[in-house]
Amino acid sequence: MQFLASFKNKIHRSRSEDTSEKLLFGRQWKSLVLLEKLGIILIALSPTLYLGMKHWITNLSILAVLVVIYHLYQVRDKLNLKQIPYIRAIALVFIIYTAAIMISQMGRLDFTYKPYLDQSRWLIGLPIFIFLYYVRINFVKILDWVAPICIFVAYVSSVYLNPSDAWGERATVSHIDPLAFGFLNLSLGLMCFASAAVDIYKKNYSINTVIKLFTFALGVYLSIKSGSRTGWAALPVVFVLVSCILYRPNFWKGIVFFLFASATIVGLYQVNHIVKSRVDVMLLELMQYPWMGGVAADNSVSLRITFYRLGYYYFSHSPLFGWGERGYAEIKDAAELMTYSTQYARDFAFGALFHSEWVTQSVRFGIFGLLGVFWVFFLPIRLFVSFIKSGNDYFKVACMGLAYLICQIAASMSDEVFNSKGMITLSAIIIAGLLATGLSLLGRRTAEG
Repeated sequence: MQFLASFKNKIHRSRSEDTSEKLLFGRQWKSLVLLEKLGIILIALSPTLYLGMKHWITNLSILAVLVVIYHLYQVRDKLNLKQIPYIRAIALVFIIYTAAIMISQMGRLDFTYKPYLDQSRWLIGLPIFIFLYYVRINFVKILDWVAPICIFVAYVSSVYLNPSDAWGERATVSHIDPLAFGFLNLSLGLMCFASAAVDIYKKNYSINTVIKLFTFALGVYLSIKSGSRTGWAALPVVFVLVSCILYRPNFWKGIVFFLFASATIVGLYQVNHIVKSRVDVMLLELMQYPWMGGVAADNSVSLRITFYRLGYYYFSHSPLFGWGERGYAEIKDAAELMTYSTQYARDFAFGALFHSEWVTQSVRFGIFGLLGVFWVFFLPIRLFVSFIKSGNDYFKVACMGLAYLICQIAASMSDEVFNSKGMITLSAIIIAGLLATGLSLLGRRTAEG
């Protein structure tokens, strides 16, 4: 009853004393010029219908970037990029995939525009980051509503408006395969959970907190209904991590958090037949894999293990510059590979990639592709972790960023998470927005100090 009474009071109480909850840092909406307002609106709207409407995020993000670049050009005399903390390292996050393609093609003397069509979408993150940092926007407040809307749209579209019948009973929409649909909803859902957890920790309850908890559950539900295990491993990790960040438990309390997370996962396994069947199949296929030698069966888990082995072989034969899209055709069916893989497995990987962001990019672009994946994931994670040490104002941006990226990393082990314009654009916007918010908070604190 005390919690309910506190919740009711918080809904009606102004939160002006918590500056980290404001939409803008040190500015007012009316003080923004028209292009700044338009840029913020377009960036915020870009992800909203991504999981429901084909081409939505692609087209709207391009329009947003055009507005942002034009505005940045207008105020170029006021910009001092060198004063933005970690600007070179952050810029590399949005450049490194394109640079890896370019270096790989130069090293192989094999030039084609096709690899740039999707991966160049990373580049939009850099002007968006600079713009959001410049206008001092709190992108967390935007994601607090955009992420739930995106998940809700995914549910409505996959059930009523735009369901796909190409995958049987697996829930998804016509323009996204169930693997991507599952881990994207889970990634957004875990961001909602992380944000709601910080609200509860700070006692900043609102109707938005309830919405985020509901859409977290909906995101998990859609991930399960997609029939894809991709990203599921992130659930207990994010729960324990966010709990530890917020409550700093001692060893025994940490054990309690871990046991509670484990019990929740076990309970979900016991009550949901989809989770139970998918986990049981995974464990069975793991045990049946011919670890001591022999040709693996062509089932879901065995194929992924075989893809890793194939990828390592191809990478080892061209580690510096890779093979491009499918340049390894000459060694695709090497005799050594036939001892553990079927023709189907080798053809599948050749036509539909390796079902791993790490393997696919290292085979395509060599060590530079592998470095690109590492940098995109772990530079933002490094900064989010550093934000945690700066005080409570940073908890939400850090927890949301870590929740999203941990789920993406978990998914990247069994699927390509940056293999379409939409997926890349979504990650570029989220990473740019959260990093800009964290560094804006840091800049405000330094100025006040």
